[in-house]
Amino acid sequence: MTIQERLDALRLKMKEQNMDAYVVFSSDPHGSEYVSDHWRCRSWISGFTGSAGTVVITEKEAGLWTDFRYFIQASEELKGSGVKLYKMGEPEVPSYIDWIASSLGDEGVVGMDGRTLTLKEWESMASVFGSGNIKIDGRTDLIDQIWADRPDDTLTDVWTLSEEEAGESRTARIGRIREELHSRSMDATLVASLDDVAWILNIRGGDVPYNPVVQSYLYISSDQAVWFADDSRIPGDVAVLMAREGVEIRPYDSVSDFLAALSDISLYLSPERINSSLMSVLDDSITPLKGVDISTRMKARKNEVEQKRLRNCMEKDGAALVRFIRWFRDVLNEPDSRVSELDAAAALRGFRAEQPDFLSESFSPIPAYKAHGAICHYEAEEESQFTIGRESLFLIDSGGQYRDGTTDITRTLCAGEPTAREKKDYTLVLKGHIALSRARFPEGTRGYQLDILARQPLWNEGLNYGHGTGHGVGYILNVHEGPQRISPHPVDEALKPGMICSNEPGLYREGEHGIRIENLIMTVPWADCREDAVFYAFETLTLCPYERKLIDLSLLKDEEIRWINAYHKEVFRRLSPLLNQEEAEWLREECREIS
Repeated sequence: MTIQERLDALRLKMKEQNMDAYVVFSSDPHGSEYVSDHWRCRSWISGFTGSAGTVVITEKEAGLWTDFRYFIQASEELKGSGVKLYKMGEPEVPSYIDWIASSLGDEGVVGMDGRTLTLKEWESMASVFGSGNIKIDGRTDLIDQIWADRPDDTLTDVWTLSEEEAGESRTARIGRIREELHSRSMDATLVASLDDVAWILNIRGGDVPYNPVVQSYLYISSDQAVWFADDSRIPGDVAVLMAREGVEIRPYDSVSDFLAALSDISLYLSPERINSSLMSVLDDSITPLKGVDISTRMKARKNEVEQKRLRNCMEKDGAALVRFIRWFRDVLNEPDSRVSELDAAAALRGFRAEQPDFLSESFSPIPAYKAHGAICHYEAEEESQFTIGRESLFLIDSGGQYRDGTTDITRTLCAGEPTAREKKDYTLVLKGHIALSRARFPEGTRGYQLDILARQPLWNEGLNYGHGTGHGVGYILNVHEGPQRISPHPVDEALKPGMICSNEPGLYREGEHGIRIENLIMTVPWADCREDAVFYAFETLTLCPYERKLIDLSLLKDEEIRWINAYHKEVFRRLSPLLNQEEAEWLREECREIS
């Protein structure tokens, strides 16, 4: 079926159900950012493959709402589909909710699969639709009725982290959550977030590509801990251990009946993770209390064991990146080289796979040559990928999952001789990257208060980038996690010791090239603070040299040059023991002082 045929089939089903509009979200029943193939309904109905977006279909129109990261990609993928692109955040562009209200007028029925509608989105809809007579109907999954070859859920075996690997037992983590519930005078919580459930129980799986999580829910009260999961893939010794530690395992699909039987309690929920279908079964006597999952803030602050293992993980990942960059340059110097974007991504994956305790990539890599680099979340495909040459720039954004951590790194490489504009662009991005790396800030500082540091060198030239500067990163978990972030959006979440963020300013010139430089940084106490006040700094975790030939020294200040040289010295010190003699000598040359 073509996209237009899919839309036509959906409209027929909408007519049968007396629905005037149908909304298709990017999520799964757990509010996940990345989802299994079974839940990629928005991609299937629209043809847009990015990870974020919402599609609305009415009798005569269809629209996709997505953000800056995907404007270029969406414009290409939606051509000829009959789906119009709405660029979120742009002037005069309505939200999808306002667009629905305007299109339907004072009455109508808006359908969707309620399992993919979060409580937060439901509340946003209700606040707008409530002024008229527009009804929300989340009872029917119409996509399932027309997607004949829809993939089944792919559920994998569950495995566990020992206390030595996690730094804390599941019993202790459940105990901390119970203490927090008690301090807030709450009776219980239902955790729907897959990475939060994994963190609390020290379990991992592979139910979502790249994210080692298990499709499940977790209910915690003062005297109960109930894990709703498919017990057929839980090893017997794990089930026995859970039972011994007071965690009851029930079937995944029984969560609705369990919730429906509750009464006269206060239940804490995350509105961004709990879905409206589950909310609809709660008895009227239940008092729902809403906020960020209690475990989310705990999970964000890596303990000493996690920090130590993450540093080791970064060394292994850095060694893999060094081997890749060396291979990249060598292969492009060969006569008649025909290396494609996907070839490069496969090579990097191979170097990572050689490292001890490698599990998988942490997200679908972005190997983007020339103009493809200007597509922030570009996804290379066999038919449309570029062959990499010796002109322009090659951006590679990638990461790995290891038994001791999760990585995310971006480097922009140049195989030939760069132009003056490419060098200037790269150096401006590097200056912002360094400024954030060197930040010192008082206790209580939020990420949005630091975001300008990464943008100022670009702003001084009238340039900017449309994505955030930094996202949280998990520990053998999701490459994107909260609650902290570094972006212009005023997220009221202080940066605290043990929190990890990415540091990834960029610059994107449509039709030419893209530049992004990314390291992971961790908030730590500022050891050299000379006053009594509590101040923090960032420890750079990622270890990989920058692209020397793209650095314009005339644009750098002395302290920036000193920072680069100190960073490169540390890169060589920690990575050279993992390399053979020839590789170490190559790295020594890459890490020599730049002035």
